[in-house]
Amino acid sequence: MKNRMYVHCPIIFLALLFCNAVALGATPKKVFIVHSYEKGHVCGQPQADGVVNAFSESDLQIGKDVEFDYFYMDTKKTYTTPSEIEERGRLALEKVKIFKPDLVITIDDNAAKTVLLPLAGTDDIQVVFSGMNGQPEDYNMKKYFMDSRSKPGANVTGVYEKLHLIRSLHVIKGVLPGLKKILAITDYSPTGNAITKQLEKESREEILPVAFELARVKDFAEYKKIISRVNENHDIGAIYPVALSLKTAEGKTYAAPDIFRWTIKNCKKPGMALNYFFAKLGLFGGAAVDFKAMGHQAGSMAVKIIKGSRAGDLPIEDANKYAIVFNLARAKELGINIPFEILGAADFVYKEILLK
Repeated sequence: MKNRMYVHCPIIFLALLFCNAVALGATPKKVFIVHSYEKGHVCGQPQADGVVNAFSESDLQIGKDVEFDYFYMDTKKTYTTPSEIEERGRLALEKVKIFKPDLVITIDDNAAKTVLLPLAGTDDIQVVFSGMNGQPEDYNMKKYFMDSRSKPGANVTGVYEKLHLIRSLHVIKGVLPGLKKILAITDYSPTGNAITKQLEKESREEILPVAFELARVKDFAEYKKIISRVNENHDIGAIYPVALSLKTAEGKTYAAPDIFRWTIKNCKKPGMALNYFFAKLGLFGGAAVDFKAMGHQAGSMAVKIIKGSRAGDLPIEDANKYAIVFNLARAKELGINIPFEILGAADFVYKEILLK
């Protein structure tokens, strides 16, 4: 009898292990990523890449333990009116119903507004946001999803896109010691409204190393007028161009690459880069948001949730990484010599302008 017990126990143990392995492998968890913009967008795609990298670096196997699907709202260039943005959000939610994900990840504000908020409070879907420019408290007033940033409490958490404005101003002042004033330029899109509020908020957090002003433009014609004035104003030594969606007189919508291409050709002052890829496109640079790192930060939260944590138990975090970046080709065009000690501390240095 004793010998039978010794024989059967290992068999039972192995059988239980096999059953658990089959149960885990048979039904991979589903993650649905909703992009506010189009596939490959310079702001959204690096965040999605960071999310996937976080999963790849975990002990979860993509394809076995977790599977991904995507929806691109394409609201920066194609579907730009409020009604079109709402409709794209509705279509994303329809796909959520079909895919039946365990976790939804929203990238940038249009997805947060039209997908995250409708899913807030649902029992069967957890939500993580990345690249939220709007204040979480403002979204929470539209629909409850958090008690506080430190303890959200519901089914939503994520990464707020801190712009690291103060750090960026210090970097540009270090390169240009005689700099008197910087002019930021924003638009009136939902993201533009959110970025404007962020800039106002962050500019009040500390004493600024240089005068900082904000201008808002309704369309590309107004933007061109602002740049013309900047070129003539000797007090303004640099711009912070964050107008990323502007209508032209012909009715076209210019997105960041279109706007920056014109800016690089026509602006005589250096442009601070909101994110490091904007410097790769051809803006001068500075301390920029690291979108891939921000996506990785959100992805690390997502991994915890897939492994069993509740979104509401994970604090909402500020994007904690920035990158110091410079475009040497643009610096050469502007006749700017970047001090060696600052250039040596850069995370990314680009030697050509992509937007020609």
